[in-house]
Amino acid sequence: MKKITVYCEVNHLNKKIADVSYELITKAYELTKKAFGLTNEEYIVEAIVLSDEIDDNSIKKTFAAGATNFVFVKNDCLSKFSQTVFAQCFVEYYIQSRPEIIIFPATPIGRIVAPRITTMLNTGLVADCTDLDFVVRENKMYFAPTRPTFGSELMATILSKTLPQCATVREKTFKAEFDKNIEGALCEFYPNSYEENRIKLVRSIFDKESSVNDFLNAKIVFVAGYGLADHRDKKYFLRLEEIAKIIGAKVGSTRKIVDLGIMGHEYQIGQTGSTVEADVYIAFGVSGAIQHVAGMKNCKTIVAINTDENAEIFNYADYKIVADAKMIIDELLEKLR
Repeated sequence: MKKITVYCEVNHLNKKIADVSYELITKAYELTKKAFGLTNEEYIVEAIVLSDEIDDNSIKKTFAAGATNFVFVKNDCLSKFSQTVFAQCFVEYYIQSRPEIIIFPATPIGRIVAPRITTMLNTGLVADCTDLDFVVRENKMYFAPTRPTFGSELMATILSKTLPQCATVREKTFKAEFDKNIEGALCEFYPNSYEENRIKLVRSIFDKESSVNDFLNAKIVFVAGYGLADHRDKKYFLRLEEIAKIIGAKVGSTRKIVDLGIMGHEYQIGQTGSTVEADVYIAFGVSGAIQHVAGMKNCKTIVAINTDENAEIFNYADYKIVADAKMIIDELLEKLR
């Protein structure tokens, strides 16, 4: 029986599994069905956690999301995250388990530990994927992760020639579903060959004035596109932020706006920025480049405002408004003030 292993990230304060892990388990479960339909190959989903302890309810949720096996890699050294120690413990388990596919979350921790693990395993890694699939080439089935490339203007599906085949996926790319009726097996593994963490924190600097624009739980998101740019004047961005503050929305931007220096990177939505899954997403003067769409395609209701009736963003919109986004902002602000 072949395995798709999902590296589950743990909050080491409350010992609960992060939501992104359930999203990846659900997608991995879908892939097992796809594999059997293509070639009759049987895969199971294996959820793996590295920690000193874990919340019991989190374990149950992995089975409900689609995991057949839950592997608890347990050691006191795993009470706090250390990229070197975690990588060594994971690789020690991999040598015994040998999964064909490993999926990591593209979180700050996942982006640190995944490259280290894959380097130790002498295999490749497809980073920041927007989709995961299986394809058949010359009667052989391959794991097929897809990600934007060439300046985020094209989508590339990358097939690995080495095992394990590995990928990282950003939060909110897939939706977690807890409707699987699976009787899973709980296994414990005790690593013993790890070395002490060789990375030491010398100095910590934190700017109290800075703030992170957190889109993960935003219900309404306004996005400022290049259509609002006017010689790098921030007038309409400030107006959009005023409207957002009144109705409780978050404001984001496209990459072009960040590159112009009008808004900071923390506002950027897209493949190289944040991913949003809002109830309502409203695009003001957004063209709809592939890079940006990768970060907003899972929003429930998409409204697009653009003067170009052929703008790419309209292909993803539920509601299309062919108009000047600046005029719409002026009218909204006048009514709300």
